[in-house]
Amino acid sequence: MNTYQTKAQVHAFERGVEAYQKGKSQTDNPYPRQADYFEFWEQGYQKARESNAD
Repeated sequence: MNTYQTKAQVHAFERGVEAYQKGKSQTDNPYPRQADYFEFWEQGYQKARESNAD
């Protein structure tokens, strides 16, 4: 993945982090699977889950 991220990509990532912190399921990703931001949301969710496991 490209290291350059737009504000919208960062926002999607942050929404994924927030979703995990609020106890939402990973299936609550608001972006369609074919949308570019789907993966950024997923990455944020995973990052928050991994951080919580420490």
